[in-house]
Amino acid sequence: MIRKVCVDAALRGVDVNILTDKVRSIGAAAYIDTSGAALGETLARGWGQAVEAAMDDHFLSNEEKRALNRYRVQHNLSADHLDGSGHFTLFRMMNLLNALSEHGVAPRFDRRQVRPPFNLMKSEELLWMFGGTDYLEEVTKREFRGGSLGVSFRVAKGVYIRPGAFRGRSVATSSMQHTDSGILGITTKHIYFKGNRKSFRVRLEKIVSFDPYRDGLGIMRDTARAKPEVFRMGETDAWFLVNIIDAVMSMDSVRLPKAGDPTLDEIVDGGLA
Repeated sequence: MIRKVCVDAALRGVDVNILTDKVRSIGAAAYIDTSGAALGETLARGWGQAVEAAMDDHFLSNEEKRALNRYRVQHNLSADHLDGSGHFTLFRMMNLLNALSEHGVAPRFDRRQVRPPFNLMKSEELLWMFGGTDYLEEVTKREFRGGSLGVSFRVAKGVYIRPGAFRGRSVATSSMQHTDSGILGITTKHIYFKGNRKSFRVRLEKIVSFDPYRDGLGIMRDTARAKPEVFRMGETDAWFLVNIIDAVMSMDSVRLPKAGDPTLDEIVDGGLA
């Protein structure tokens, strides 16, 4: 019951002004501690559950965004507090998708907070970086099987037999192998990867196919000798990466931000609401 009233208040603004009284009343009836710090934890948990509910349709509307912001401001819930279980990061992700798909705007990346390890082009904007990304690529190994001529046995003077003689053949086997780990960046034009051994970028328009997985994304480049490549990451990150690419490639054109345009954090706080 507490979950429902918190989600309704955070996502739809239902009884938001009397929410704390309702939570205390429900808690008292169910012998749940809702006093002091426990109330703050309950409200924060309710906000996170509301973000999860908004994610059910993979879309954050402007109304939902305003309601979620109003809830966290009204109850003095900090970003660090709300991100204890990753919900504020999820909220930021959904705000980025909202800015791209609803407003056609790429937020200005704030390089004062994080310096990207990529040599970006002037005609693109960095949208997000994913740490702890595994890079896998198809590796083909060849081995020579067979080729034994058997063993010669003497059966009489000057007479030998050689059973089991046969020719060998080359056999190729392919498998996906983890070749590096590092940071993946997604911009308005490219996928970047920076690892300990490999660093590269792939233009989105030069990718023939995308293969979403529960915990990653597979790609096939538009080259004659292309082989499957996979970026492996957490489930939420994989979902987000696929949706960013879809949002960018669905846009007729992406307006790059200028100096003074809002950053993602400013958009989260209501910059495009």
